[in-house]
Amino acid sequence: MPTLDRRLTDTLARALPMPDKGYELHWCPKTPGFGVRITSNGARAWIAERRLDGKTVRRTLGKASGPASISGEAARRLQVDVSSELQQGVDRAVERRQERRAIKDEAAADALTLDTSLRSYVEKKRRGKDGLPLKDRTKADYLAMIEPGGTTKTGRPKVDGELFVLAQKPLAKITADDMRKLHASLQDRGERRAVYAMQVLRAVLNWHGIKIPGNPLSRDVAGRDRIVLRQAAGKPNPIPPERLGAWWRAACKAGSEEIGGSAVAGDYYRFRLLTGTRGVEVLGDDFGNPPIRVRDLDAAAGRIVLPDTKNRSSHVLLLSKQALAIASRNAEGKKPKDALFPVMDPRKTLQAINRAAGVAVAGHELRDTFASVAEELVSAYTVKRMVNHADVGDVTGASYIGKSEAQLRAGWQAVADFVEQTSVVEG
Repeated sequence: MPTLDRRLTDTLARALPMPDKGYELHWCPKTPGFGVRITSNGARAWIAERRLDGKTVRRTLGKASGPASISGEAARRLQVDVSSELQQGVDRAVERRQERRAIKDEAAADALTLDTSLRSYVEKKRRGKDGLPLKDRTKADYLAMIEPGGTTKTGRPKVDGELFVLAQKPLAKITADDMRKLHASLQDRGERRAVYAMQVLRAVLNWHGIKIPGNPLSRDVAGRDRIVLRQAAGKPNPIPPERLGAWWRAACKAGSEEIGGSAVAGDYYRFRLLTGTRGVEVLGDDFGNPPIRVRDLDAAAGRIVLPDTKNRSSHVLLLSKQALAIASRNAEGKKPKDALFPVMDPRKTLQAINRAAGVAVAGHELRDTFASVAEELVSAYTVKRMVNHADVGDVTGASYIGKSEAQLRAGWQAVADFVEQTSVVEG
């Protein structure tokens, strides 16, 4: 960069030519480290430069022309101040950048509300062990927590989502008191929903790296100030053993004048009892979970593969003779892509079966019944594999105990034989 042959003045700074591109620096021969920067678009600014800790540090002092420009003498005085501050470790330019960054970060933090951060979480969150995203049903459950209430399509009132009260609050400005008030307000909806909502809130905070002072969900907080999220205890309600045979006989007669309902729905519920499956695994849902289709049934091998189940793994059903007979009968005359059990609302059939059997069980409680029967007939680890429970935290089950296909098939067959025999004995 050129050094001028005479002292740099206001007149000279404005008279120097513009470069064809980029910029040029012109240094004053009388004042070391003092110069003017001229760009190809005509902008002119006074600059200062010095060596500091082995590095060249250059700073802009002010405009040399145009509105808000300063004189060369004023710029020389600023050079002395800037040089002195740099020598003392003070850099105004860095401080201004940090201030601008802080303002920008604060604005970004204010824009990151619980609503936007939760939506980002459900779309981008991946499981650590396999990189899989959240299931669509889980995404819908989480997003429903930040939705306002209103009315359903049938006109029924609908309450606000559990996290709606904080949905528009910046994530970084949520306080420990906010979290305690939220948890207390959710008790009216039941402990299970309260725990679920707080678990989601904690997951979103952790995923975005937000640290809340005195966070009551943190283990670092004193026990007296902590919100303890108790693990939801299951409440199994299997069909009572003494009524199991009556329930099975009624299910076999579903669709008849005696019982009512639908024969296909009766088969669907019997299939679930004999396999321990969840309703969504058999019928599918509106969140991407497919129903069992005719093509999924391998009748020759006596098996059905359920893909991407609740624990994100595929589950092989090794069908008992009774379950295979039900599945094969429902597959007859259908196309490969047809649903194996084409029922839209099987609950009326279940109500009819329950009335005839003198019991009150919900669809998911047939899974309880399957597990309760299996627990008496096979090992606990066989039951675990049959109901497709993950071995999270179970080193023994995950790493040491293996179950062959023959053992698992024998387990399903033992359950089916027991249910069928109970029906015969009671009959």
